[in-house]
Amino acid sequence: MTKVTADEVGKRLAGGQRVTVVDSRAPDAWKDSKIKAGGAVRIPPEEAEKHIADVSRDDYVVTYCT
Repeated sequence: MTKVTADEVGKRLAGGQRVTVVDSRAPDAWKDSKIKAGGAVRIPPEEAEKHIADVSRDDYVVTYCT
């Protein structure tokens, strides 16, 4: 796993690369946050194994957590 900046993700998108953002914050952290990543796939940490197949392996995957 490698940390990336928003600028790096933006460059990948601008270059035509498919990017999937996985918001893996705990439900309370997500609910209480004013910041939501539009288009992100919501997979709370306790459900990661159950939903990992929902994420395309062909995309560049970015996981957001707190």
